[in-house]
Amino acid sequence: MGMIYRICMKNVQITVDESTLQQVDRVAKPLGLKRSEVVRQALRQWLRTRAVEGFEKAWIASLDARPDEADRAEDWLAVQTWSRR
Repeated sequence: MGMIYRICMKNVQITVDESTLQQVDRVAKPLGLKRSEVVRQALRQWLRTRAVEGFEKAWIASLDARPDEADRAEDWLAVQTWSRR
């Protein structure tokens, strides 16, 4: 398994303040997580957040470029389907 780890993972050196590191250790240990896994999870969450922010920014820009027309709301009411549950 060690060989697979070296092929799939890269080592990265980071600097973390002592207080944050102590908190990470305190929370991760009972969960059975190593520091590396905590960092991987944090990085994945950061990337997801950036993706959502990018989508929202693009969506807002498209609405600014072509805003909805309030008087057309009635047109959409006629084509909506509602569940009878």
